[in-house]
Amino acid sequence: MNPDEQPATSQGDFFNTLNDKVDAHGALVDRFHVDLQTLSRQIAGCDKLVRMAHISLNQIDARIAEAVRIETQAAVQLEATGREAARAATEAADAAVAGLIGQMQAASREAAQVCGALHRARGQTGLWLAAYMAGTLALCLLTGWLAYRLHPDTPLPPEVAALAELGKKHAALLDKAGDKELKLIKEIQARRAKPK
Repeated sequence: MNPDEQPATSQGDFFNTLNDKVDAHGALVDRFHVDLQTLSRQIAGCDKLVRMAHISLNQIDARIAEAVRIETQAAVQLEATGREAARAATEAADAAVAGLIGQMQAASREAAQVCGALHRARGQTGLWLAAYMAGTLALCLLTGWLAYRLHPDTPLPPEVAALAELGKKHAALLDKAGDKELKLIKEIQARRAKPK
């Protein structure tokens, strides 16, 4: 073997080894770039997830605020509805009481009118009775007086005698009448005497 060939071979091995190391280092650098890109993509994905989470939290906050606003409005409306219902119930009760009072007043007026009509009817009935009794008594007395004046010795016919007896009964009834009945008859006569 030539002694001069050995250093050349050593130098060639050295360069081969250096090239291999450079290639290996280049592969490491390429792998580092790939890993760096992968890490950048993962960081970008994480950042996107963080932004999405932040958007979701903002939406949740907005929905919570909307729910609070709706709940507040519902409470206000419920309170207003309660006040309106209480007012309507009070007005209905007042109207019902006023209606009942009006009905009672109308019934009282009708009762007063009925009582007045009954008093008038009783007065008219008493007046007719008094007039009938007075007329019957006057006719009986007139008939008896005429019969006595025309024929003092002639007995009275049965009809005239019956009328005279009826007149006596009416006179007896008037004699037996109490103060209340006589007062009523006087009131009737006084009302009849008044001009209409």
